[in-house]
Amino acid sequence: MPPDHYQFNLRMNFFSENKSRPSGQSILKIIAGYAFIYAVLEILAALTGDPLNTVNAAVISAGVIAAVIIAQTVLFKNGFSNMKEYLGIGTPSAVSILISIVISILLFLCYPLITYITGYRFRLPDNWLWLGAGVFLLHGIAEEVLYRSYLFRYLRNGRSFNRAVWISVLLFSTAHIPVIISQGIFVGGSAVMLAAVSSFPLSKLYEKGNNTIWAPAIVHTAIDTIIPLIATDKGDQSYQTAVVIWMVASMIIPYGVFPVKDPGIKKS
Repeated sequence: MPPDHYQFNLRMNFFSENKSRPSGQSILKIIAGYAFIYAVLEILAALTGDPLNTVNAAVISAGVIAAVIIAQTVLFKNGFSNMKEYLGIGTPSAVSILISIVISILLFLCYPLITYITGYRFRLPDNWLWLGAGVFLLHGIAEEVLYRSYLFRYLRNGRSFNRAVWISVLLFSTAHIPVIISQGIFVGGSAVMLAAVSSFPLSKLYEKGNNTIWAPAIVHTAIDTIIPLIATDKGDQSYQTAVVIWMVASMIIPYGVFPVKDPGIKKS
């Protein structure tokens, strides 16, 4: 190949590669949309009171979905015909659902193990089924639509997987600084750290599931089942140890998704 022709191809490849990466203006749109959707989530959570109440969680989830639709149409000019894809509520791969179920079972098996190690007994609330539905609607649906279907999906465009997740973690952590300040380093900081660390396997499940929220929603719900189980307890030593062990398990076990071979991921 002649040198001039080779240099011309290099220049064309350079421009075509950069074209796939979002512009600075697009980044600002992504952040603006994220700020808007996150604000809707936090405002609705404050207005409804108990966010794990099933009805309240359904309202919050519906509000987040509506906010994502608004961001999609106003900022990115996406039509309603493909909104199912943008919300990540399409058909997931069977492999992703199977992986999420296995991870969730392994997490649930940690409860009796933690009791054996610490002596702390987790108490199932009388209304555990309704609380479980609330956890799924709030953490499984609302947060996965926000963090995976919106934030990660747009950041993934033109970026490597790790780079996209790290940027989403940075934006997530920045938005939760008030939580760390109000709840303290141990409670607030630990919760943010857990969410940040788990972002990698949850995002991988999102991609393995054909860019849908269902697989990460299952694991996200499993991780946060501890919230209603410890809501009424005091912070004694066994309680704190049990929570720390659960958080460590929740940071490690979901990473079992990475060795599983991709069955064929649909990129967007």
